[in-house]
Amino acid sequence: IFAFGGSALFATSFYVVQRTSGVRLISDALARFVFWGWQAAIVGMIVSYPLGYTTSKEYAEMEWPLALWMAIVWVVYAYLFFGTIARRKVKHIYVGNWFYGAFIIVTAMVHMVNHALLPVSLGKSYSAYSGATDAMIQWWYGHSVVGFFLTAGFLGMMYYFVPKQAERPVYSYRLSIVHFWALISLYIWAGPHHLHYTALPDWAQSLGMVMSL
Repeated sequence: IFAFGGSALFATSFYVVQRTSGVRLISDALARFVFWGWQAAIVGMIVSYPLGYTTSKEYAEMEWPLALWMAIVWVVYAYLFFGTIARRKVKHIYVGNWFYGAFIIVTAMVHMVNHALLPVSLGKSYSAYSGATDAMIQWWYGHSVVGFFLTAGFLGMMYYFVPKQAERPVYSYRLSIVHFWALISLYIWAGPHHLHYTALPDWAQSLGMVMSL
């Protein structure tokens, strides 16, 4: 997810935002930092996980130094993407950029909340949360980070490249906006469906189930 999916989304979002905004990225140097910074994070995961440096949380295995480094790279990525949109030469923001933007914002939010860690050494930390709260936040993160990487982000990609390849505009631009708000407003609440029949409160389990439908 992070290696293949992340690299694909970085590359295509930088390409699409320039093409649809009519301007270059606001900083080539920061773009290079995002590329090399992300590759360094991936290498760090590949090396550290087999050595046992892990939080043991699914999709959030990286220990606090890697989690912090990923957050720094992500903030720079967000600055590049939204800064380029802010300088666009066209009034309209293309729908593909809406999906990319949601993917960037939600991933940053859930990463930072779920990686609230209490370090005890360079390679070991404990979650700031406990019990059912820790489980709920983990799967709010786990479902959302996978969903916004592999769904929202890749939909942003498809909304640009599919019409481009077909040499046709989006069939219904109005429906694409409905699609965006429907996905964004429901997807982020579906995480508790990973925790049915657990100590999680019934209302939270039911919320996750309903939002998943």
